[in-house]
Amino acid sequence: MKQNKTKDYLIRFSPDIYEDLERIKKLDNRTFTSLIHEGCRLVVKEKLQHLTTLRKNRETLSGMI
Repeated sequence: MKQNKTKDYLIRFSPDIYEDLERIKKLDNRTFTSLIHEGCRLVVKEKLQHLTTLRKNRETLSGMI
């Protein structure tokens, strides 16, 4: 038997964000879940890039001393 590896998370949206998601959902013929997953992936990617840049800058500064 395959184990379910998803996590359920209840979330509240402000009305303006919900309306924007609703419009995009209709335009792209997608589900809220797929839109939220894409947004989460983008946030993780952006944060990892930011942390990598900070680490490289720190290493560069350390190498100058």
